[in-house]
Amino acid sequence: MSVEKLPALIATFSAAILVVSVSYDYGFLLWLGVSLAEAPTSLSDHIRSSLIWAPTILLMVFGVTVMELFNRRIEQGMTEEELIATSPIPKFTAWFRYSLKYPVYAFVIFLPITPFLGVKLPLQAWMFGSIIWWFILHNFFFNHQRIMERTSRSFYLTSRWLPAALLLVVFFGAIAAEKVPNGKLYEFNIGDDVEQRVLARSYDQYFMVWNPDSKRIEFVSKNSVKSFQQVRQDESNKPIQPTAGVSAD
Repeated sequence: MSVEKLPALIATFSAAILVVSVSYDYGFLLWLGVSLAEAPTSLSDHIRSSLIWAPTILLMVFGVTVMELFNRRIEQGMTEEELIATSPIPKFTAWFRYSLKYPVYAFVIFLPITPFLGVKLPLQAWMFGSIIWWFILHNFFFNHQRIMERTSRSFYLTSRWLPAALLLVVFFGAIAAEKVPNGKLYEFNIGDDVEQRVLARSYDQYFMVWNPDSKRIEFVSKNSVKSFQQVRQDESNKPIQPTAGVSAD
């Protein structure tokens, strides 16, 4: 890699981080019923979101990479066709290896039907189901020899993995937002009042909090908060007593 290309690569990487961070915030706010246009966020707030999603994504990438390398070592680097051809029972081997896809197909077919059956699945199921649906749709788009011959490998890989990554991050945001109502309770000293709220996010100029009484998101200006402190809670999430306070300054 030449030194001349380094600024372009840094700019591309920074733009990608921002896009992924905005996608995470989009999923987070959407689940809470707030649009990006309504949230008083800044560019630095979105960039800070990378501190939330990046560790999980990196761990997942590391885990998938280790599994892939382990499988390649076990299979001695052979392709699917080579594994079947070298097997003493090729027909059974082919059926067995392809049969692993059937439960996945059954799951993605069943997924859109679950709301009509009164079955409530966790967001994690919808996340993986949506990504699998995208892969199936992408396979359909490129399931022609002429299209593959006229498509560059870089475009093929980008069009396949970028939407999947964005879906993953959007759902990560929604999964994090789902936990907000059951999050840690804080006491905010605002003027002469003391209000208990669940701290959802801390932005540059605002606190995004969950009001347990109205069951909705609120934005509190940091300039109006004298101090805030976490409320100790028992296992049933009932307040016990405040811990040491933290100044908003």
